[in-house]
Amino acid sequence: MIIKKAELFLLDMPLKFTFKTSQTTLNRRETIILKITDEFGNTGYGEVVAFSDPFYTSETLADAKRLLLETYLPRLLQEEIVHPFDIHAWLDRAYPMTGAGVENALLDVYARRQDIPVMAAVFLEETNTQIEAGMVLGDLDSAGLLKQIEQYLQEGYVRFKIKIKPQDGFAKLNMIRTAYPYLKLLADANRSFRSEHIPELMKIDGLGLLCLEEPLAEAELTDYQKLQAEMQTPVCLDESILNVADLEKAIELKACRALNIKTGRVGGLFYVRQMIELCRKHHIYYWIGSMVESGISKILHVHLASLKDTYIPGDLSPSQRYFPQDIIRPEVTVQNGRIEVPRGPGLGIAVDENVLADYTVEHHIFA
Repeated sequence: MIIKKAELFLLDMPLKFTFKTSQTTLNRRETIILKITDEFGNTGYGEVVAFSDPFYTSETLADAKRLLLETYLPRLLQEEIVHPFDIHAWLDRAYPMTGAGVENALLDVYARRQDIPVMAAVFLEETNTQIEAGMVLGDLDSAGLLKQIEQYLQEGYVRFKIKIKPQDGFAKLNMIRTAYPYLKLLADANRSFRSEHIPELMKIDGLGLLCLEEPLAEAELTDYQKLQAEMQTPVCLDESILNVADLEKAIELKACRALNIKTGRVGGLFYVRQMIELCRKHHIYYWIGSMVESGISKILHVHLASLKDTYIPGDLSPSQRYFPQDIIRPEVTVQNGRIEVPRGPGLGIAVDENVLADYTVEHHIFA
């Protein structure tokens, strides 16, 4: 595969509402979209899902832009690529989200060349044609939480993730559990609970959550080892697991019983596949997350969530939840709580060039 053109689009996408977690507040999303064109005119898209500020991981959008413009995109034009995974031999592992965006765009082109869905190029197994959607609710007041849960239940959602913090996390979750005893419920603390908050975590442990995601602030895997030994609720790791070695160590320590997989965070589908194999071998629950991302990255996660042994529905909701318009067609939609998995070649979607242009604040071309 010969790359004839590589394009970088820096997007500024306003959110429809302010999304709050214990670590940050978002009201717009800057992101990088990559467009790769091969020698036959096939195009593929990938998204670099790093945030502008390093509240999630240390990798930022500025890091990604610099690396892409100075190194990655020029190099793509200089060599023939047999398989997209080959680029991992020279990608800088310190910037997994940047590398994942390049890999994902190449995989989209690669699969389109063969007229197969992107999942068929990575996983040799049967997948579901539909997936259940999952709703993520930010750090809202109690009345707002109950109102939104009821609204989304009416729309067919069955799984809810609540962003929590130490001050009122148990109270909110207990309120929800009392109102909805059988709700598929989990919580994400975004690393906000410190040692003095452990009693609060033990109270949360009694609420029958599907899992508790990243509860501990400034924690090592040994801290999670101790916590998981004390809790019946599966501890779910997210940003604590940035690579395969991290996951292997967590498994060795029994530091978690669940893993949230986000393609960007771990460096691409090359590593996602290895992590899923490890989870299956060691009986770790895995499921698919999301990054407040455009449809380019979200639809890739929809594809991943179609694997038949994911633990719970992923953090996957419609495009219209976050953005006035998404850049893909068709947009991600939810009907009766379910999302249709695209079956066309590559990602199975098209990019709306007009909407892409509306959001673009910088455009760089290498050819």
